[in-house]
Amino acid sequence: MKQSNRFRNLLRTLLVSTGFLLFLSLNLARGQGYHLGLQIKPNISMAEPRELSHANIGAETHFGYGFVFDAMFTETYAIGTGVNVFYNGGVTQHLAMREDQNGAFIEAVQLRQQQQYVEIPLTFKMRTNEIGYATYFGQFGMGFGLNVRSEGTQKTTPFAVLDSLGGVSELVFSSALLESAASEQVSLAARTRLFRPSLIIGFGVERRLTGTTALVFAVRYNVGLRSQYEDFSVLQSQSAEELIYQYDAASGQELPVPVQMQGKTGQIELCFGLMF
Repeated sequence: MKQSNRFRNLLRTLLVSTGFLLFLSLNLARGQGYHLGLQIKPNISMAEPRELSHANIGAETHFGYGFVFDAMFTETYAIGTGVNVFYNGGVTQHLAMREDQNGAFIEAVQLRQQQQYVEIPLTFKMRTNEIGYATYFGQFGMGFGLNVRSEGTQKTTPFAVLDSLGGVSELVFSSALLESAASEQVSLAARTRLFRPSLIIGFGVERRLTGTTALVFAVRYNVGLRSQYEDFSVLQSQSAEELIYQYDAASGQELPVPVQMQGKTGQIELCFGLMF
């Protein structure tokens, strides 16, 4: 996957910073102890557009799992980190320019995304004292994710026919035809940014079984902090079905406006695990 040096340098800096924070957490844990665990994390994820040129039209269910490391610096406060591996995505719709042997036209595209990330979370965890074998906690922090897989399936149907000057000569869109169109597999690697910073908010409960072993159930919200798309050209529109035009002095016509897609993904995770 081709990425700019800017992202490589940013990733290198963040990995070094995360390594330093893990080292600090380990030193804090020497005095008060640490908590290790494994979790599985089914999620409901959705696309979150940051402009009107594409629309979220559906959520997706995905799966993840992770290793948990809590460095306790008091009995009720901890630095929560580890490694998460998860899939997310969503179903979006947008308009795009296309050209074939018959000429140029605009097509409506329904895209079902599937992204896979490896993420290092860094959160502050606040815990209650044990209440009847149960400990309740809340957490807040950030995730530093690396995209390792980006693909999807798409359906397309003609939206509008263009004339020789690039103006719209006929609208031919049908939502029924789009829904019934055949799906095709597409790679999104070149159009997805390598690095995904995210905000993490969650709460949950640990139910002690014996000693330090406990069952865990938690709900977490994980949402990207910036657009995940890179070099993804679409046409400016309202709700992905109504084109926005701009006057072009050279042709003397109102023409469709190309823009870069801006959006991110977020997911609600149900976390089930075992802490040791």
